[in-house]
Amino acid sequence: MSQRADVSALAGKLLTAFGISELRDHREYPNGLQDYLLLALLDPKSARTNQFNVAAQLEGLEEKFRIFNNDELADALHDRVDELSNRSNRWTPEVLSLLLLLSDQPLRRTRIEGLAELKPESQPVLLTWSDIVADDPLDNDDGLWDNVDFARDGSDEEAHSIIQLSDCSDASSTTSKNLYSGVQVTENLVLPPDNEGLKNVIKAQFWNHAVQGASKISDSRRVGMESFIELTEAQLIRQVGFMLHGLPTAIYEQHSDGSVDLSMRYRMKYIPRSQSSGLLQTLSAIGAALAHLRNSNSEEEHYPLLQTFQAILAERLAAVGKALIHIELQCLDSHGGYTASLLCFHEKVESETRLIRQLGIILQELEHDRDRAVDISTSSTSSFRVLELLYDRVCTCHSIGEVHSFGYFAEIFSACLQTYLKPLKHWMEHGELVRLGQDFFIKDGASDAPLNDIWSRRHLLLLDASGQLHAPKFLHLASKRILNTGKSVHFLRLLGYSWSDREAGPENRSTTQFDLRRVYKDVSANPLTSFWESFDRALDEWITGSYHSSSLVLRQQLEIRCGLSNVLDALDYIYLSRDGALTGRIVSAISARMDRRQREWSDNLVLTELFRGVFANTSCIDTGSLVVRTSKGSVESANGRQGSTEMLSTLRVVYSLPWPVANIVSKKSMRTYQSVFILLLQLQRAKQALERRIPRLTMSMLMKDRVGCYAVKLRHHTLTFVNTVLSYMLEVVLSAATATMRQKVVKSNDLDELITLHQSYIARLNEQCLLSSERKPVLQAIIS
Repeated sequence: MSQRADVSALAGKLLTAFGISELRDHREYPNGLQDYLLLALLDPKSARTNQFNVAAQLEGLEEKFRIFNNDELADALHDRVDELSNRSNRWTPEVLSLLLLLSDQPLRRTRIEGLAELKPESQPVLLTWSDIVADDPLDNDDGLWDNVDFARDGSDEEAHSIIQLSDCSDASSTTSKNLYSGVQVTENLVLPPDNEGLKNVIKAQFWNHAVQGASKISDSRRVGMESFIELTEAQLIRQVGFMLHGLPTAIYEQHSDGSVDLSMRYRMKYIPRSQSSGLLQTLSAIGAALAHLRNSNSEEEHYPLLQTFQAILAERLAAVGKALIHIELQCLDSHGGYTASLLCFHEKVESETRLIRQLGIILQELEHDRDRAVDISTSSTSSFRVLELLYDRVCTCHSIGEVHSFGYFAEIFSACLQTYLKPLKHWMEHGELVRLGQDFFIKDGASDAPLNDIWSRRHLLLLDASGQLHAPKFLHLASKRILNTGKSVHFLRLLGYSWSDREAGPENRSTTQFDLRRVYKDVSANPLTSFWESFDRALDEWITGSYHSSSLVLRQQLEIRCGLSNVLDALDYIYLSRDGALTGRIVSAISARMDRRQREWSDNLVLTELFRGVFANTSCIDTGSLVVRTSKGSVESANGRQGSTEMLSTLRVVYSLPWPVANIVSKKSMRTYQSVFILLLQLQRAKQALERRIPRLTMSMLMKDRVGCYAVKLRHHTLTFVNTVLSYMLEVVLSAATATMRQKVVKSNDLDELITLHQSYIARLNEQCLLSSERKPVLQAIIS
C-alpha cells in the first residue's frame, strides 16, 4: 500500500504540472484520470523496455539504410552501436528506445558531414632511436670509423673532416679513393682572387679620390682655380636616388632638420657647373621635402585622427619609394635601350612626388598653427585641423579640374574622416561619449545635474577660447542636430527605453556609416556639381536620418510614458483658468471663508482638499500631485486688510511634474504660471465682490444722496473695468497664446525645440499679463 500511495501522489503532481484538471465524469475515465494513470504506471507490462526489441529495431534500421543504397550511414550506425555495446549500462535500452521514438525520417534528414568532425585526429608518428638503428645499424662493417683522427680539435667547420691526399698511404689509397670519392678536397674549394673586380669597386668610390692632378699643381697655380670631381650622369642619378631615399650621399649634405645642401666639390662631366647645379638643387629641394615628411611622420601622436593620417602618410611614402626605385632602374638600364639622363630622371621624379609634396604643405601648415598656438600661450592646435586642410585641398582640386589630385586627396580625406566620425556615430547611436583620445566637440556638463534639468546641463557643445565651436568647419551647421540626437538617445535610456527596441522602418532606420563613395560618384557623374555641395548634402542626409529617428521616438515616449499633452492640459486648467466654472468654485469657497473672517481659510490642508475636490473629475489632472500652501508671514501681514486681494497673493499652488516634462516646463516657468494664477484669482475675487447684489432698500437710500449716486456709478465702472481686464486676460492673452503654443508643440522636432517653444510662450505671458519688470507698475495699479 505504501508504494501505491507514493505512486498515486506522484501521478497527481504529474497531472498538476501538465495543467490537467481531475476528470470524474468523463466517459473514458469514469474513475478519474489519476486512477487511470495509476493503473497504467503499476502495470507490470510497462515496467522496463525490451532490450531485444530495441536491438532488432536498430538492426532493421541498418538494413533499411543498406537497401536504400546509403552504406555510409549504415556503417556509421553500425560503428556507433558496436562502440556503445562496450559502454552500456542498465539505462542504455531506455535511452535508445527514446531516441528511436524521437527520430523523424533518419534516412532523409541525417547529415553525414557532421560525422567527420567526431573522428579523432591522427597523432603524428614520433621518430625514435630504435627506428633509426633498425634502419641504419651503428656497426663498423664498412670501415667508416677506421680512419678518424681523434687527436684533432673538433669544430663546426671541421666536422666534415676534409681529407688530404698526402696523408693517405699507397696501401690504402685505393680504399680511400673508393670510400671518399664524393668528397671535394680543400684545393678545389678555394677560388682564385679576382683583383679586377676589386679594382672596379675601388674605382667606383669616387668620393675617396683626390682631385685629378691636384697634387701636381703648385700652390701658386691653385689660386683662382676650382677643385672638383667630374661624375657621369649615371653616378649622379645613383647619388640623387640615395638622397631621395634619405640615405647619406657624397654630393649632398643632409642635416638633422631635413634640409639638403649641394656640395660644390662635384660636377657633371662635360657640362658646366652653372648648368647642372640648378638641376641638382631642384632635386635637393624634392629630397628635403621628402625628408621633412619622414621626420614629421616619425613623431609620436596621441590623437587617433593624427595617427590615421600618419599611417596613410607612411603608406604613401612607401609607395613613392618603390616608384623612385623603379624610375632609377629604368634610367640606369643600359640593356633596355635607355640612356642615363639626369634631366629625364628629374622630370619623372618631380612628377611622381608632386602629390606627396602637397601633403608636405599641409604638414607645414599644421606645424605653423602649433607654433602660433605656443606663441600666444594657448593649447596646441586641434587634431581636426588636418581634416579642414584636407577638405580645402579636395575642394580646390575639384574646382580647378585636377582629377588625379582630387582622387588622391579625396581618398586620404575619406580615411581620416571615418576615424573622426567613429565617436560621433557612437554618440548618435548610444548617447555615450567615448573619446578614446579623440578631439570631440561635445563635452560632459554637470554630472550631478538633477533629472528635471538633465537635458540642458548634462551634455554641451565644446567652444574654444574665442567662442567658436571646437569642430571642423563643415560640421558647424549640423552640430546642434548631432548634439540633440545623442541627447535624445541618452534621455530615452533614462526613461527605460532601449534604443535597440525601436521598430524597423524608414522613420526609425538605424544609423549607417557615412559613405563618401556616393559623393565621389555623384561628383564624377556631374562635373558641374561642386564637391562641397555634394558633401554637405550627403552629410546632412546622414545626420538628419538619425536625428529625426531619435526625436520622433522621444516625442512618442514623452506622450506614452509621461503624458505630455495631459500635463500641459493640467497646467492650463489649474493655473490659467481654462474652465472658468471650476476657478469660480475655488474663488467662491475662499471668498466665503474670508468674508466670514475665518482664519482657517489659509489652512494648507483645507485648501489642498478644496482644490483636489474641485479638479477631481478632470481626467488630465492627477490630484495626488496637487498641493496648496500659503506663506504664513504674508498671511499675517495681510490679515489687517481682511477681504482684500492682497491676501490671495499668499497662495502657492504646487503641481508636481514628471521629471521628463520638468525638463520642458522649468521652475522659472512654474513661477510665471503661479503669478498668472494669482492675478486671475484676484480679478475673480474682485469681480465676485462687485457683483454681489445690493439690497433694494440700501440702493434706494444711496440714490437719494449725491455721494451715494457717485458710489453706485463707481461700482458699475469698476465692475466693467474688471470684466474687461479679465476678458482680455482669458481670451486675448491666455487662450490665443496657449492655442498657438499647442499647435507648434505638435509640429516640433525635438526636445530642444519644445523647450524653446515653451520658453517663448512663457515670455509672451509675462509681457501680455503685465508681469514683466517694465509693466509691473501698471499691474500694481490695477490690483491696488
